[in-house]
Amino acid sequence: MTSTVPPWDVLGCPVPIARFVARTDLAVVALQHVVAYPTGCALHLHLSIRRGSLDQTTWDGIDSSHAGGFPGPTDAGLQFRVSEGSLTEIGGGASYDDRRYRGDRQLWLSPLPDGPFEFSVEWRKVGLPRTGTTIDGRAIAEAAANAQPYWP
Repeated sequence: MTSTVPPWDVLGCPVPIARFVARTDLAVVALQHVVAYPTGCALHLHLSIRRGSLDQTTWDGIDSSHAGGFPGPTDAGLQFRVSEGSLTEIGGGASYDDRRYRGDRQLWLSPLPDGPFEFSVEWRKVGLPRTGTTIDGRAIAEAAANAQPYWP
């Protein structure tokens, strides 16, 4: 079963990941944890950028290049991909000043993975080429078995 959002009446089970998906001199994308549900899982990401040598026009466009997360392959904005299933953005926010940017994203992956899968990110606007990591989908599926409905 494929869903585009987490179930509203289920307490998901967290799976600690705490892994850098990508890291450059200017940008970091880290997968902090996953919350597993019977129909999919929510990936919780942290994004951080230091301005460094980015010019003013590029820096001013950072927040808009962070919006969406799923632009076309020719766009320099933030992009996420998985080797199995489909991703939907379900939340996030950001703050920045003239030197630093910090954002959080929550992505919904459905259906629930049952084995290892590749999660990758690309954000060419900040010099981050497509970079990925393998996630243990089996651990996520096992955690989903411990998700609990709010009411019996």
